[in-house]
Amino acid sequence: MNGLRGGGPRSFAILLAIALTGCGGLLPDPPKRQLYRLEPALAQPAARLPQVPVQLLVAVPLAPAGLDTARIALSRTPLSLDYFADSEWADRAPLLVQSALIDAFEKSRAVGSVARDSAAFRADFVLETTIRDFQAGYDAPNGPPRVSVAINAKLVKIPERKIVGQTSFSREAAVVANDVPAVVRAFGEALGAAAGDLVAWTVTNPGLSQRRASLH
Repeated sequence: MNGLRGGGPRSFAILLAIALTGCGGLLPDPPKRQLYRLEPALAQPAARLPQVPVQLLVAVPLAPAGLDTARIALSRTPLSLDYFADSEWADRAPLLVQSALIDAFEKSRAVGSVARDSAAFRADFVLETTIRDFQAGYDAPNGPPRVSVAINAKLVKIPERKIVGQTSFSREAAVVANDVPAVVRAFGEALGAAAGDLVAWTVTNPGLSQRRASLH
């Protein structure tokens, strides 16, 4: 009793710390989320694209709050939005879409140069986009979903900040199995198709055609 009485609050704190340390192994670790890279499957264009010697900047897409996240979105009803548990994209969805668009332009070799809007070079045009849909939708409770990607686009001429064209693209892809890796592959298929559509629309836009004619 004398030993306990003499220790006071300091002894109690030491005993509490020892007790918590001993219980540490009983507490489960927080779940670790699996990160997934998005690799768009770019299709070959149906027709040969024109070569346009312009410098194009691709802005970070705008997105509603529910899609401006690294979480992989899903919908079980037309009015609901949820996310796959313990799974995330390697980056926020708008940055993944921006990278996919830049990659599609680079592989097409249809423009003189293309970069993110943060790049320090003088642009002739800026491609501004808004993500309207970027999710896996379930029509049946136990079946695999379908992935939907929908993007609004505006082509803006610099330095006038004049909109020379605007359009919308949407693509879907079937998911072959009801698991996250299959969903990720379907996202790559749908986004790759939408990016290809956007490249073809951009380089055949009359605004770019006029720019090409003025350089000859």
